[in-house]
Amino acid sequence: MNAARFLSGCLALSCLSFPAAAADGDAAAWFRTTTQALWDAVTDGAPAVWDRVLDPDCLITTEDGVVVGRSRYLEDIRPLPAGFSGDIRVRDLTVRMLGATAVVHYWLDERENIFDQQLQTTYVETDTYRRAGDTWLMVAMQVTVVPRDLEPVPNASAAGWRELLGEYHYDDRATSRYRVFERDGVLFGGSDPKSATRLIPLAPLVFHQQGSIHLMVFVRSRDGAVNEVRELHKYNEVRLERIMHP
Repeated sequence: MNAARFLSGCLALSCLSFPAAAADGDAAAWFRTTTQALWDAVTDGAPAVWDRVLDPDCLITTEDGVVVGRSRYLEDIRPLPAGFSGDIRVRDLTVRMLGATAVVHYWLDERENIFDQQLQTTYVETDTYRRAGDTWLMVAMQVTVVPRDLEPVPNASAAGWRELLGEYHYDDRATSRYRVFERDGVLFGGSDPKSATRLIPLAPLVFHQQGSIHLMVFVRSRDGAVNEVRELHKYNEVRLERIMHP
């Protein structure tokens, strides 16, 4: 551990040692300092900072929906590998005091550099603490990735969009239809042209539906014609068949 990281770890531990009793007049400030120190420790690979705060029975739900306990979580806090760097900033933190319980809610802005490739991710998190003597211990933690629109892939050419245009439906009983159309050089999809949103190209037949978490994958039949679109939504797949006009 270099001198700067050692000093950073010492400062973080000192911040976490402030007793809860001293923070009652300004709980938000104490939790803001504590929370930022915890996330600094993630990028520094310093599990000792978390060790002082996590309750022995703390239940943690990760961004991938994996539920782990205290020991497993501490084991996973390691220094970033060579070629990786980044930081995590806490913002808009609020605290709701419920007697000997505190519910802490906030957003995390993560910046990561992976061999000169820049990644930016936003998370939203809720932590629950219990008062333990003159300090606080975290008993539950849940973090979720905040969705955002994907960037278009430059090589996903618009040359083949014409064969995607038209209407699609779930089956003959469905009253609503999914319409794919082009306007001002941009591809759109939706049940109503007025509310339709941009289809952001990721590959010739794969698009991200703007403002959603949907991926729209157009599928060719054996004869090469596009005959359906599959909506990938929350790890599920829904098929919409193309309506063939006479």
